[in-house]
Amino acid sequence: MAPKEKTSRTAPVHFPDWQPEYEAALQEGDHKILFKRVEVIEAKLLTRRDLAGQNSDAQAELQEIETALQKLRAIKKDVLNFS
Repeated sequence: MAPKEKTSRTAPVHFPDWQPEYEAALQEGDHKILFKRVEVIEAKLLTRRDLAGQNSDAQAELQEIETALQKLRAIKKDVLNFS
């Protein structure tokens, strides 16, 4: 998976607590900066998942968080060469 995934700049931000940072990580081309962005947003997503899990109305956000975490894992494996 390439780190420069195309994202529409006019796409609405549904989850402002984490979505902008996540999208910035997907756009990052410098591997050193990408590593740091992935670490930061992954921690934020895990924390947000815990908080959202306490709210029964947060199913849409929880699904988006799981999808984002899967993409970040793929970036770590395929782009940053984590085992």
